[in-house]
Amino acid sequence: MAELTSPRVLEFAGAVDPHTAEWYFWAIWGTKAVGELTSERLLRSTEFFRSMDSQATVEYFLALRETKAAGQLTDDRVLAFARAVGSEAAVEFFGACWETRAVPKLTDDRVLAAARAIGNGAAQELFRTIRETKAVDELTSDRVLRFAEARAGPLAQEYFRAIRQTGSAARLTAEPVLDFAASIGKGAAREYFRAISSSNSVATLTSEAVLRAQGVIRSIGSDAALDYFLAAAARGAIPAPPAGPASGGTSASSSAVPVLTLLDLPRYDRYREVGLVGLGVAFWAGVVGWNGLPVTTGTAAVDLALLVGACAGLLYGAHLLLGAVAHRSSEEFLRRRRRLLNEHGIRWHDCLAGGSRCDVCWNVDAKHEDRRFDLGGCCRCPAC
Repeated sequence: MAELTSPRVLEFAGAVDPHTAEWYFWAIWGTKAVGELTSERLLRSTEFFRSMDSQATVEYFLALRETKAAGQLTDDRVLAFARAVGSEAAVEFFGACWETRAVPKLTDDRVLAAARAIGNGAAQELFRTIRETKAVDELTSDRVLRFAEARAGPLAQEYFRAIRQTGSAARLTAEPVLDFAASIGKGAAREYFRAISSSNSVATLTSEAVLRAQGVIRSIGSDAALDYFLAAAARGAIPAPPAGPASGGTSASSSAVPVLTLLDLPRYDRYREVGLVGLGVAFWAGVVGWNGLPVTTGTAAVDLALLVGACAGLLYGAHLLLGAVAHRSSEEFLRRRRRLLNEHGIRWHDCLAGGSRCDVCWNVDAKHEDRRFDLGGCCRCPAC
């Protein structure tokens, strides 16, 4: 009784808001840990409670009451961590503490250091995932924390969200999955975990067939990788390698829609305009810098007309050259992608092959709408 009515405790209760003071005394009543909760280190933490919002304060005192781990939860390290990651992450952190009762593991220095390193959003997702899945051992293992630290920010956040939404902590924290995500690059890895979250196809997307396809994923880029993963999830399996070369005049059956129909192809033509503008600017900048553009005499006007003609000819020639380069680049991209996909057993789809015509990507004039659906030789129309 003497501790609870001491001037230090009453001064602390008056320094924080009434809501915090109410939960503070509630926690003392529930834990009977009067000594720890009236210790000097807690009573001097008024700034901590002022920085936390209402929900974080509730979760903190709930953690104290439910776990009775007053000594660990009033440690300066823990309070400094909660303040550093912000109220939203602190809500999930203290919630994970009292719902899992794993206070020693969650307040371990390596866990707190990793959570601060990966960013507030990812830390919030980490502790929310622990809170919902109760997979404390898997999610605080050294390999998972190292993986998250090396991919801090949105990627780590997507990773923990995938575990939370699928409930597959054991599968998604396995070494082969982490190695695969590390090998395909951060952009593609983020799309990989997004696809797992949205499709819930953990078994398919962590199968050996997918995990062996690092080369394909690295080559096609993150946007196409997302389509690849979603297509694989929709089919429930990665297509097996074809028995032999596909016939150019045979259309694919409806049960064998190739993954490639969902992959984006780059358009190099868009760089042509940029090149022409840059060349034109460079031409006139060189002319002005060399001799200026006087037009006060008839001779100067003739010279200017010649320069305009020369510029037009130069731009026309550059237009043809850049067009040829863009066409060549597109052909090389398609050739390389086809080789990579064939090597990994993904069938190549030719929209122009066969006599059937898709009502979506072919117009009434029997022309393939390449501008809407990439190229005729690689259509991504989902109805094909």
